[in-house]
Amino acid sequence: MWEVILIAKIGAKMMYHVFLKMPSKSVTFMVLMKVAFSLLTVPLIALLLGSLFSFTGRKMIFDWSFLSLAESFPGLVIVLTVAFLWLLGFSFEQSGLVKFSAAALKEREERVRSVLARILRILPRLLGLASFKAGIFLLCILPALRILPVLQRAFSRGLPVGMYPSVVTGPFGWMAAIMSLMIMIRLLVSWIFAIHYAVLDRKTFAGALRASTSLVNGNRKKVLLSMLAFWAPSLLLIIGNSFVFRITRDVVIRSSYDPTSMNILKLSIFASAETMTTTAVSIGISIFYSILTTRLFFALKEGEALHSQTLLRKDAVADRPVVIRRPWLLPLLIILVIQGVFFGYLGRFLVVSEIELPLVTAHRGSSFKAPENSLSAVRIAIEDGADIIEIDVQMTRDGVLVLNHDRSLSKVASVGERVHTLTYADIAEFDIGSRFSNEFAGERVPTLAEVIQYMTGIPPSVKLNIELKDYGYSPEISRATIELVKEMGFESRVVITSTSIERLTTVRELAPDIPIGLVVGYLTSLVWSVDVDFYSVSTTILNDRFIQRARSMGRDVHVWTVNNTDTMSRYSSMGVASIITDRPDVLSKLLLRQAEMSIFQLRVLSILMT
Repeated sequence: MWEVILIAKIGAKMMYHVFLKMPSKSVTFMVLMKVAFSLLTVPLIALLLGSLFSFTGRKMIFDWSFLSLAESFPGLVIVLTVAFLWLLGFSFEQSGLVKFSAAALKEREERVRSVLARILRILPRLLGLASFKAGIFLLCILPALRILPVLQRAFSRGLPVGMYPSVVTGPFGWMAAIMSLMIMIRLLVSWIFAIHYAVLDRKTFAGALRASTSLVNGNRKKVLLSMLAFWAPSLLLIIGNSFVFRITRDVVIRSSYDPTSMNILKLSIFASAETMTTTAVSIGISIFYSILTTRLFFALKEGEALHSQTLLRKDAVADRPVVIRRPWLLPLLIILVIQGVFFGYLGRFLVVSEIELPLVTAHRGSSFKAPENSLSAVRIAIEDGADIIEIDVQMTRDGVLVLNHDRSLSKVASVGERVHTLTYADIAEFDIGSRFSNEFAGERVPTLAEVIQYMTGIPPSVKLNIELKDYGYSPEISRATIELVKEMGFESRVVITSTSIERLTTVRELAPDIPIGLVVGYLTSLVWSVDVDFYSVSTTILNDRFIQRARSMGRDVHVWTVNNTDTMSRYSSMGVASIITDRPDVLSKLLLRQAEMSIFQLRVLSILMT
């Protein structure tokens, strides 16, 4: 422990000197790299994603649903490409910073032009490093990423992590995630000096990886302690920066009720400050990281410690401000700010349109608090303030409509048989509550009739969203559902959704007055030609353009499944008719707060949360 504290103290002292006398050429180089890469890679990524999204109908968002991208070949190409471009940019930046750091440590002078020329000469090595690392790290991180939504779900409802295990989230999934994380951490540490060998010793990318691994193997403890001493305060700085701007954003939005010139100016200044501060933090951390690793590289390779006072040359010029030594650096910074602020924020602040807050749809009931598609989940969802209860309905072998999402009951009751192969008498014996929590032990699979009967005793303002989930095995499910709804006099309180156009067409013919919605998980030309009243759209494809087109056709948009509060805020400000969530209590409280906000504040919230 004392070694970590000692290294941390040395690191803090070095950090102090670095930020007081940050090498002007390093800052110039970093700004140039960020501007160049934003100009070159952003259009490239947009072009690639646009072409792939037009085929897959997917859209990257800040939610756990982005993990589904890697489950298809086009999505895997997207993830690999973005990872490759990010690692390539990181390799470019670190290559230049390593050159500057090595020169500073040896008290030599490096020019930006010569460093750029050097990077271009070793471009094949950097491409090799970036592509190889992108592939390896992606394979390592995917099993761990599949576990994260389960952790978030479990911690949010305060229940044990092992609820509803599957192949991915069961014992095999946890072992795979732990093993993949251990392998990735091992590789990250082993390859920490790969760029140094590629840049300073002119090794090929394979030779650089081997040399770095060899160097680290004999000094693993020292490398780990140095990285711990660096990343602990760095992560605290990043988290602190994000937290401060998150709190400030709420204060700024709350104090800007109307779209006055002063409020627009204030919000623009806030967006500029956030962009500039975040960029400055990232540049500072990158420079310090390169200096620390380069110093460690020479110390381990040459067997001698380089003193921290040689990190920066102490001459008269170094005491002058960076902008004075590089007068053209200021215009570059202004360009960087304009890129991140003017086109992303300022122009959109002036867009004011009527925004209605969405309805709260409980996904399979309140499925964070009770077993999904159970009577308990329906009851708790109503207590949580849901406007609509969404349930999944299937038909048993003997024609009874029951609630269940998957083809089989393995998720909720450890029963592998498919619903359409079982009779209702068989299904009625299964316990779907014990696997969720002992509190719900003995909970049974409800029938649609039981759910409707329960809802007849609650206020008629709460409606039922019946999703027909027969997976093509029960052609009569549409007719059976409509007959039951009519028999129980519940037509005015239901909407019916499905991924099957055939099932929805049958519902339209049998009950033209019942609203129907197409569940959209990917885009095709058929989406817009179907006769429906609304769309129930995955977060992976929903954007402003989809909402605008749907509205132009007189159709509402519901979005699924949104459990993150930031994402809830963003979609509620986009004008969707309903947000489908596993956490109706959280969404209800959020919408109550937003009900006090003006249209302008909602629009600003949507922009800043994008």
